[in-house]
Amino acid sequence: MSVTSPYLEHAREALWRRDVFTFIPDRDLPAPPSTLAPGRGPALVFAGFPSDYSLGFLFALLQLDVRVVGIVTSPGAHPAILGDNALSRIAGHLGVPLLRAWRINDEHSRMSLAALHPDAVVMASFDQIVGHRALEIPMHGWLNVHPSLLPAYRGPEPVYWALAEGARETGITLHRAVARVDAGPILAHAAVPIRDDDTAGTLTKRLVAEGVELLPAALEGILTDAPGTSPDMSRSSYRSSVGHRSLREAGSAVEAERLVRAGSPNMLTWAEVDGHRVYATAARIVTSGRTPAHPVLEYPDGKLELVATAPTCRCHHDVTDCPHRETQVANV
Repeated sequence: MSVTSPYLEHAREALWRRDVFTFIPDRDLPAPPSTLAPGRGPALVFAGFPSDYSLGFLFALLQLDVRVVGIVTSPGAHPAILGDNALSRIAGHLGVPLLRAWRINDEHSRMSLAALHPDAVVMASFDQIVGHRALEIPMHGWLNVHPSLLPAYRGPEPVYWALAEGARETGITLHRAVARVDAGPILAHAAVPIRDDDTAGTLTKRLVAEGVELLPAALEGILTDAPGTSPDMSRSSYRSSVGHRSLREAGSAVEAERLVRAGSPNMLTWAEVDGHRVYATAARIVTSGRTPAHPVLEYPDGKLELVATAPTCRCHHDVTDCPHRETQVANV
């Protein structure tokens, strides 16, 4: 039996009214009015963040015939996680514990997870690699939701890299988690085309929408110990995490425009303009016959107009000289 309430429905509807979905784990909700009666069905733990991406899957999970017995998150990702946030509010409303696991693989975290007696864990965005002993705690293992067509774009920020590298297609994959990053058997996946005007925010919303449609079948697969399909790791690609990249490292205006869209809204790109560092939220290539109304960067193939900028980075540091700022990013 699904778990629902006016509080949860309002929060879910408000989420889906957003034009863009972010991975920034800073979402909060109003304090819940009461505690719900527990649901029925298999005992599940949800692992994720108070981000749009994670919340999309948590709300979808609560609409299924399952019993969410706990929520796991990782406090080091954002200061908001240590205080009240969307996950702590939902956990309180459900009357279940929120486990703030600094290290999911240490003994204390594993004991706390085991005390929930989960049949499975559903993970949608988590910044720690889950080791063998933690993976073996739930009876049927962990289901991970990864925003790419695995084994392509394994790693922590696949949406960014698909846009930055000009891919025409990406997707969403629900797979059994193993100790190797994004390498477990695939239980469900769907391709999603990338539009010419997509930002990371618009693309992520469409990826989540596809993923929640696949969740019931993938969850049934994990709970029935379905073997899934092993990914062809000879076709695997891995990309590292990124910081605020400099637009000066782009080799062309076309590449720079993609970097702006890839960084918005999660990890904005930056440039020096009139002696000041600014962070780009929107940009367009200058076409002939049009006089730009905003700052312009020049490249061998043309010019890029910074249509909208911010004075600070808008990540959780939100300072001019953010420690996430980079001048070079290495692929692995």
